[in-house]
Amino acid sequence: MTKRRIASLMLALVLAPFPPAPALAASKVPVEDQRLDAYVQARMAEGDGIPQAAARAYAQAIALDPSSPDVASRAYRQAVLGGDRALALKAAHTLDSAGMLPPDGVVLLLADAMSRAKWKDAEALVERIEREGNFGFIAPFMTSWISMKDGPYDPPVVPVDKPYAVFAVRYTEEQLLLQRLALGDAAGAADTYAQARARGTAFGPQQRAAMAARFATLGRADLARDLAGDAEGAKGCAAPTSAFTPSAGLTRLLSRLALDLIGQGEPNATLSIARLASFADPADDDARLLVTRAALVGGMAQTGRTEAETIAACSAAYHDAQTLRLRAMIMAGDTAEAVREARRLSEIPDERNLRLLGDALVQTGDNKGAVVAYTQAREKMTDKNEPSLLLQLAAALEQSGSWAQAKPLLEKVIERAPDSAPALNYIGYAMADRGEDLPRAIALLERANRIAPREPAYVDSLGWALYKAGQADKALPLIESAVSAAPGNAEINEHLGDILWALGRKFEARAAWRASLAGLDDEAGSDKVRDRVTRKLDFGPETTAPQS
Repeated sequence: MTKRRIASLMLALVLAPFPPAPALAASKVPVEDQRLDAYVQARMAEGDGIPQAAARAYAQAIALDPSSPDVASRAYRQAVLGGDRALALKAAHTLDSAGMLPPDGVVLLLADAMSRAKWKDAEALVERIEREGNFGFIAPFMTSWISMKDGPYDPPVVPVDKPYAVFAVRYTEEQLLLQRLALGDAAGAADTYAQARARGTAFGPQQRAAMAARFATLGRADLARDLAGDAEGAKGCAAPTSAFTPSAGLTRLLSRLALDLIGQGEPNATLSIARLASFADPADDDARLLVTRAALVGGMAQTGRTEAETIAACSAAYHDAQTLRLRAMIMAGDTAEAVREARRLSEIPDERNLRLLGDALVQTGDNKGAVVAYTQAREKMTDKNEPSLLLQLAAALEQSGSWAQAKPLLEKVIERAPDSAPALNYIGYAMADRGEDLPRAIALLERANRIAPREPAYVDSLGWALYKAGQADKALPLIESAVSAAPGNAEINEHLGDILWALGRKFEARAAWRASLAGLDDEAGSDKVRDRVTRKLDFGPETTAPQS
């Protein structure tokens, strides 16, 4: 079982700072040459996928050629990706004057207008956004938020005849909850919070801390306690105060959109939207976490690490930021540094720091060390069977060869969290891979796929279980669909090769195994996988699943 199987147990992302682009000589170099040099530097950084460096160079280019739409267009996109709000705004105004502003640029202008309390300008921009369509789903919510400032207040209503209605309605509870908290409506906020929880809305750590503090001031200590459970990183710190403003409302809308898009194959678009969320409310550390995740999913480890490092130790989001920061180090190949940092943090031996250490050790292949760290974390918890930690511990045990110890823990996880798709997938795949109680393994994996349909890892697991049960013909279309969704995944391609071989399609099987080798990275254990797949290319699988 590879790390892909436990990727959903931990947050994954982040990158390290790079040197600044060399400043252009301000001496006697002709302006045209300076402009060209800046543009070339910017394009090279853009091509290398380093948006911060590209943005710095484009800032020089746009200063030397402020009216060029081409420079402004490229400067705008790299400024957004790189997190340079001032440059993005400057370029956006140039593009707007030229009639070339992209749709997300209008959202940036809206964020800027609200940050300066220009409510009439903001109203006009919301109308423009709805007219242009791309981000129209934010219009009913932002109109409502602006009415809180410009009066009279109108609650958000999603027009059913609008094309964005089905999409926007999913965000209504959260937006109404934040507005009711802003207005001091304790009863209304409590009711909406219950609705949001029923819908499965997941709140970020800073957002939970802010809502907990607000409910406490409104006399709902019970809801404050319920929300504060995941916000312990903010002990001793002042609660965030910007969570109930129009800017915060826009940040949450854009964050939800980015979360819906993350991992869907458009990394730059997702990162751009996450950046816009952070631009709307620069004090929102949950948005910074989202930027970090989006950057890492897009392969920009340095960008993600840089963003994670902006989150202060006082923040409720600090622990999550450290998790992502360590993941970014590992992603960038700085595994030794990641483990050193994790050990340093675990010198304060609370449950969260010990889990961080376990996460880092898992990522570097030290599963036995991770078992020790997770066990120590478990000893410090009031709830010894908290499902997420139990799943991490069980996964580390299974990865270290202790399946007999891991399985009872996994059973306890699905007993406590019967709708946890990661847990169902983990135990179902582990059983199937061992040929153990295959009917039950298939049933568990079918449940995981019903809960999280079209997740390539879960589809692959179910296909693999069917193959192990002698149903290669039923397994093949599942594995093929998983490969289509994740074409570079080494494990899924290896499974496809095994199934094709079992069906007598040996030429295609070898093509799949070659794709598996091409998808291998340098993670722990990859050498063993490479040797195994290479043997299959030469001799075929050592064993083939029985056919029914």
